[in-house]
Amino acid sequence: MKLTKEQIQFIDKFLQRNDVIFVDIRQEMTDHIATAVEDLIENGEINFHDAFVGYVNSNKKELFKMNRSVWWFSFSEIKNYLRFFLKPISLFTNALIIVIYFLFSKNEDLIFFKENLPFYFLLSFLIISAINFFYFFVIKRKRYFLIERNSIILLILYWINLLILHSFDKQKTYLDGLEILFMCLCVVYVYYTINQMRKFLNLRIN
Repeated sequence: MKLTKEQIQFIDKFLQRNDVIFVDIRQEMTDHIATAVEDLIENGEINFHDAFVGYVNSNKKELFKMNRSVWWFSFSEIKNYLRFFLKPISLFTNALIIVIYFLFSKNEDLIFFKENLPFYFLLSFLIISAINFFYFFVIKRKRYFLIERNSIILLILYWINLLILHSFDKQKTYLDGLEILFMCLCVVYVYYTINQMRKFLNLRIN
């Protein structure tokens, strides 16, 4: 027996009242509960309310572990990001960056770009953050775990830019290598974010 739209909304409201704030996580939990409740109704010949209450009471600890395990600082997210370095498009783009960096190391435009790299990143960081905030918090007025979890990578890059690049800006021996590494990290972040956004759009969340 398929649940009605009103019953699905009832489950969703229940999860909202129990602090499941991320829409995509709540949708996953709603689908999980709905499937279990449908099975109970079909096999036990009971009504929706009894099936729902019985399932939640029996599985509450395990069920809400799905939500408690959602922490904005996710090591799995960092691992997934680092794995993106091995993607062909990341390897090709980063190899191209390294070649251009050394072939045109004396070029005035490249020198100017290198000297202002921290500023360019800071500007990009502020623009991306502003766009995310405006679209998801102002327009959508909803929170999505898949989107917010991605921000930890951007934050790490920000601190690398702020603390590490500035610490070595007078030591040219180390600075070239750090700048190349930082640009490669940023390139991979762009590709990784595009991939995450595709996943988000495929969720078809309203």
